[in-house]
Amino acid sequence: MGELLDRSVTFWRAHWKPLFWLMVGFQLVELIALKLMQVALKNWFPAMTGPGALDLARKAPEQLLPQAAGATALMLTIGFFVLFISELSGVAASHYGWQRVIGAGEPTAGDSFRHAAQRLLPTLGAFALSVAWSAVMLVVFLIPALVLGGLAAFFVTRDQPSLATLFAALAGLAFILGTVVLVLWFIIRFALLGQILAIEDVGAWRAFRRADELSSGRVLAGFMGLVKVRLTVLITVMGGVLLLMSAVATIPTLIVGIIYGAGFTPGHTLDDVVPALVLVPLELVQTILGSIVAPLYVAFQLSFYGDMRMRREGLDLELSLGAKRS
Repeated sequence: MGELLDRSVTFWRAHWKPLFWLMVGFQLVELIALKLMQVALKNWFPAMTGPGALDLARKAPEQLLPQAAGATALMLTIGFFVLFISELSGVAASHYGWQRVIGAGEPTAGDSFRHAAQRLLPTLGAFALSVAWSAVMLVVFLIPALVLGGLAAFFVTRDQPSLATLFAALAGLAFILGTVVLVLWFIIRFALLGQILAIEDVGAWRAFRRADELSSGRVLAGFMGLVKVRLTVLITVMGGVLLLMSAVATIPTLIVGIIYGAGFTPGHTLDDVVPALVLVPLELVQTILGSIVAPLYVAFQLSFYGDMRMRREGLDLELSLGAKRS
């Protein structure tokens, strides 16, 4: 597994410049979408974003609920859009990297961007399937929380506050654990979806099924031979590296936030206290740095995808035979 990580870092170091130019456009689209969401939340749902939101929730929740529903719908819509753009950027970067990995050509960043545009509909379909399946799994993972919450409500009606409080706390814990498990499941289940869409000539449904095939089963004997275990370990290591690098990129923004007292003003966010002329350039710098780091994860996905294809489908032999015939 260490070889996969080393291979990923080596590829990223060799090609980070063209990958940066490929990724930065997608990253800027994501930034614009998030900034528009912030503006819309402040203008359309002021009760949700104002400093008195918590007081209003305690004193008059019936006034807050309509805005909460609209704000939640807006955040989910923008969130899904950002996730889709991220998936599409993975398709573009994977096309760029795979052609070089197998020696099939040297596409430019523009070629890979056009390839992602050609795969737009299959990517959208596979993304919609992944979201729908995740919604089903959300219900499954939250069944314990729902059961415990029902017991808490039952004991409230029976006038047993101690048991009601206990089961309410357990329901909250089960909800948090269920949500964490769902996120981990989603990351592992669809870890190779972008690579499949970029490399294989398949539609949305087949890509959805293929992602499960390549992330399931085992490739070696023992516990560490399970594909999901290998993926979990590798994603954890790679995620830690990316998290550290991303944290470094956010340092300038955090320093400015501290200077303007963003963390010390109750009910106010960074956007409320830091002038836009200061904050926007910092966020652009952070986005640019993120565009340098992001391809490292795609390089890891490509390495794992190629490893799975070689172990299970003899991809190396197929490429070798193809080279001899040509």
